[in-house]
Amino acid sequence: MPGVAYAQEAAPDAGVAPAAPAPAPAAAPDGDDTEATVRAEGPRRATSDYTFDVNSLRAVPRSTAADLLSLAPGFFLSQHGGDGKAHQLFLRGFDADHGQDVEFTVGGAPVNEVSNVHGQGYADLNFIVPEVVDRVRVLEGPYDPHQGDFAVAGSARFDLGVADRGALLRASYGMFNTQRLVGVIAPRGERRETFLAGELARSDGYGQNRASSRAAVMGQYARALANGMILRVLTTSYAARWDSAGVVPERDYLSGRQGFYDTNDTRQGGFSSRHGIVAELVIPRGLDRTSFSAFATLRSLRVRENYTGFALDARGDRYEQLYDAVTVGLTASHRQGFRLGGLAHAWEVGLSARHDLTTQAMSRQRSADDAPYATLVDADVDATDIGLYGDLELRLMRVLTLRGGLRADALGYEIDDRLPRAGTRTTPVARGRRDAQGFQFGPRATLAWEPLRGLSVVASYGKGFRSPQALTLGEGESAPFATVHAGEVGVRYRVARFNASVTGFGTHVDRDLVFEPTLGQNLVNEGSAATTRLGVALSLRVLPLRGLELVASGTYARATYDATGNLVPYVPQLLGRLDATFQRAVGHLWSHEVSVSSGLGVTALGPRALPYSEFSDAVLLIDLGASVRVGAVEVGVSARNLTDAKWQDGAFNFASNFNEGTTASLVPARHFTAGRPLMVLASVTLHL
Repeated sequence: MPGVAYAQEAAPDAGVAPAAPAPAPAAAPDGDDTEATVRAEGPRRATSDYTFDVNSLRAVPRSTAADLLSLAPGFFLSQHGGDGKAHQLFLRGFDADHGQDVEFTVGGAPVNEVSNVHGQGYADLNFIVPEVVDRVRVLEGPYDPHQGDFAVAGSARFDLGVADRGALLRASYGMFNTQRLVGVIAPRGERRETFLAGELARSDGYGQNRASSRAAVMGQYARALANGMILRVLTTSYAARWDSAGVVPERDYLSGRQGFYDTNDTRQGGFSSRHGIVAELVIPRGLDRTSFSAFATLRSLRVRENYTGFALDARGDRYEQLYDAVTVGLTASHRQGFRLGGLAHAWEVGLSARHDLTTQAMSRQRSADDAPYATLVDADVDATDIGLYGDLELRLMRVLTLRGGLRADALGYEIDDRLPRAGTRTTPVARGRRDAQGFQFGPRATLAWEPLRGLSVVASYGKGFRSPQALTLGEGESAPFATVHAGEVGVRYRVARFNASVTGFGTHVDRDLVFEPTLGQNLVNEGSAATTRLGVALSLRVLPLRGLELVASGTYARATYDATGNLVPYVPQLLGRLDATFQRAVGHLWSHEVSVSSGLGVTALGPRALPYSEFSDAVLLIDLGASVRVGAVEVGVSARNLTDAKWQDGAFNFASNFNEGTTASLVPARHFTAGRPLMVLASVTLHL
């Protein structure tokens, strides 16, 4: 695949280091060694700093762009809330829910949502058209001064671009009346970041109450200006609705009263929309680099769920959550290189500012007619986050490099809470308008030793944070951040066609959040709020033959409460993943080149700890895809869950009662959401 160099083009997205200036082509980043020239990589912050050029891995079946995150060790995504809702994320011992512990940026714009009533840090990645994701960078751990709010388990950045210039039109159809139409225009002669893409998709869904539909457009334009400056503008628009089956009591399934893919409430589901714009200007001057960017996003979310039936109230326990937000912000940074003692060094300073205007509500609905009978949340929250950081890269000797710095954040909140709610010791009841502010300081450092060519030993430390849910704050309260202290030591060996690493890590969080199904929210368990995670991760990427690429990883992570030693619920201790692709031209037909492509994806998920000392079942999922291309026409087929395994996407323990008019049992019982069965999808693609 021919490539183009664009050192200094990528914006320094919050969450990972910006691309460092590169005077000459270097080895390709993880995922693609075939580009003639390559884009520059920022300095690695840890052994668990992974970058994947995804173009050579597209043959592995994936439903959304978010599924690309599974390329990184320890990442598992669940979709038990229905297609269209944000994924539930698990990373290296964290149940990050919908984004509370992983910081996301897409094309330079932050995705996590502040004080979302459905979940702190809610990050809906469904607006990304998968065909225009150029590469994904995952940094597991808070080791970079660029990382800000929600970088607890780590950060992930999606860079957008199209390497194969021209036009693409793809139509897909498959089981459960699943339909998808995608169009991409990438004008020849323009930079790879320039494209226009659109996606329309719908499905009746498997089992009961799982229909979904979505529509998305993304347009990006990048242009070189005078004096080497680069201007980039990205616009996005997205809307989706979905039905959700919710949970099934396992006892009802085992007794035959319910099917595996049934539902107890057909009025569950939701609607989501996102519209945004990002503008960035990069000014390179030799080895120096200055960048400015601004972004604005308009968000709307509606979620209806029922985990407990009629256990809390005889009228019904279904809740509806509403969230609307306008987010604006800017970032700026300057990086400058210098030489000292005959070695090259660099320093960088930067700032970020973000303001969120949010409106949120939550109510309980009567089962009979959907009328609200209780209001649980009714509030406006305005949140401001101002961050400053300094970063330094010192080459202590040719084989020893120190990178690190300090980040400081100030978060301020203006809250108009129209309901009474518990306050602090000095303010027993917080009601009406109030304000709060807090400050957070976090050092980050990485020491890398390279004793041999291709071999590096890296030790990293960082202090990260998660902002509080604003509605829990009292008047004048110093906002209590959840702080994380993380460290790791790893070894990486990297040559042209082989890349392997092993990492040992430890993470401590002083105020962890755990999902409470009966309330539909994540809460701090005040009795044992602090948690610790210890583990090890292995990763391997190898290109053993021309056209064949293997990416494999395995992670063990043990997450426990400090006070009791009990396992943190819902977190898998063991996770393995394999992605294998084969792509090669095999001949000619009617003067047109014939090429074949195939991809295999395997996920092995160990038992997940549940409340009351129980565990979920282990899961093994196999996905397989293949296609043949003759000239401009490509025909393909993909299968998700090839063995049609019946697996529990989500597993929970709590008390419920889905029999209206009966007395609820207070005994906790196993509930589950059914995972995707075998799904076969055929597609026809035109490359123009």
